[in-house]
Order: sequence, then structure tokens, then C-alpha cells
Amino acid sequence: MNINTEKGISLVETIVYIAIFSMFVVSLASFSTTLSTTRLHTQGVLEVNEQGSQILRLITQTIRNADGVNSPSISASSATLSIETGVPATNPTTFYASGGVLYITEGSGSAVALTNNKISVSNLSFTNLSRPGTPNIVRVAFTVTNVSARDPFTANFGGSGAIRK
Repeated sequence: MNINTEKGISLVETIVYIAIFSMFVVSLASFSTTLSTTRLHTQGVLEVNEQGSQILRLITQTIRNADGVNSPSISASSATLSIETGVPATNPTTFYASGGVLYITEGSGSAVALTNNKISVSNLSFTNLSRPGTPNIVRVAFTVTNVSARDPFTANFGGSGAIRK
């Protein structure tokens, strides 16, 4: 009785194992790339939404606490907002955008950037909606775009603030 038992694997089996392993590695790499791309896009969306909301909140809060609006004049629009404050060190307070960065200037101080280099602010508009006999009401509108990602995300923000005093 001669039993021929082979030990080891054949060339065909080796090729099949390598093909299966290669498909697994390619699938894993594809999944990893998709996951990374999704993460970067989500971070961009969060950055735009977070900074846009903070900017809008700061501007409307500053308007509410102001004593008056210097510019734009009643029924006019401008890319710059200048408000009058009751504190000499911060009077006037000015908001404006330059080169995609939003700035605030308080009194005679230097301009301070309110945004970082991951986003760009555009279409900044302040509209004075006041009428005679009504408090100073200013509408704010702007667009924020994530510039640090391959797939930029853009969102529009808008709101208004009325002087409480």
C-alpha cells in the first residue's frame, strides 16, 4: 500500500491566497481613505459652523450693548459697521473684513482678527434697518467658507441686533 501524501502547498494555492490577501488589503486601504476624507470634510463643516456662529453672536451682542450706530446710516448698507459705545476705550467699535479675515477695532486700538486661517469670510454686509422713532436695528449677513480642505464647505449666516438702550 503506497499512500502518496503531499505536504506543503502548491503554486496555485499560493496564488489564490495572495489574491485573497491582496483584495483584503485594497479594501482596507479604500475604507481608510474614505474614512479620512469624511473626517476632514466633517472637520471643515464644524469649523465653518462654529466660527460663523461665534462671529454672528459677537457682532449682535456688541450691537445690543452699543449706544448708537455711526455707520451705515439709516436705510443704508455697508461692508463696515461702526458703533458708538459708552466706554471711551472702545469707542467706536468697528467690524470689517479684509482678505477673507474678519476684524474688530475698538477705539484707537489695533485691529484684532476674529477668524483663523482655516476659513474665509466674504459677502459681509451690514444694513441699518432703523427708522425715526425706533431703536437702531442692524442686520448682519456674511458667508463663511472652509479654505483648508480639498472639498470646501460654505455656509451663509445672518441675523440682526437692536440697541437696547
